[in-house]
Amino acid sequence: MKAEVGSTRLGFERYQQMTNRQLRRAGGLALVIGAIAFIVHTVLRSVITAGADPATSAREWLWILINVTGVIGAVLVVLGMPVLYGRITGSPSMTDIGVTLLAAAWMFFGLFLSLYAVLVLPWLAAKAPSLVGASSPPPLAFVVAFFAGLLAWLLGAVLVALPFIRRRAQPAWLGYLLLVSAVWAIVGNVVLAPTGPASNLVINLLSNMGIVLLMIGLGYLGYRIWSDPAPV
Repeated sequence: MKAEVGSTRLGFERYQQMTNRQLRRAGGLALVIGAIAFIVHTVLRSVITAGADPATSAREWLWILINVTGVIGAVLVVLGMPVLYGRITGSPSMTDIGVTLLAAAWMFFGLFLSLYAVLVLPWLAAKAPSLVGASSPPPLAFVVAFFAGLLAWLLGAVLVALPFIRRRAQPAWLGYLLLVSAVWAIVGNVVLAPTGPASNLVINLLSNMGIVLLMIGLGYLGYRIWSDPAPV
């Protein structure tokens, strides 16, 4: 009887380990696909909004298609980020707090803004185009959430980057990439394009490079977990 119970328990533990491994690989793959989709979305959106009237571009079918791609990418990244907990250093640490802060920032800059661009902005552009113009000031709550998201991004990037910079995780360049992504996001949104999309295509692309660098970093981590679910 004891042998049967022990065999059943061993079989269950092996099944649980296999299931956990499959879930980690699925999460890593979600990060990879989501990051690629969101990078494509960011580049294409930068191209179509450079020098364009927001009230006009937001009503075009291409705008919807590009931002639906962004929503899909953002959702996949949200679904994939939990696999980062405990995976970077191999045990719970301050890095997990950094992952939480990055996830909070992503909920605003990735998921919320993409959903807003698909569900709200086209309607505003049609019904109240004066509210989506570059000269129209955003609501105070939006500004507060925007800068809170930037702060969460910066603090989260620092906490996640430290193990890589201190060589507790590999590769070291990934830590620096995450730090640069946060700094670039601040520069891009506050200095390069403080009122929205820039009229110059190059500046518009540069202003959005912060989120592209973040996606490269998270996508790389996702690839590492997908290919080898052991700590990175």
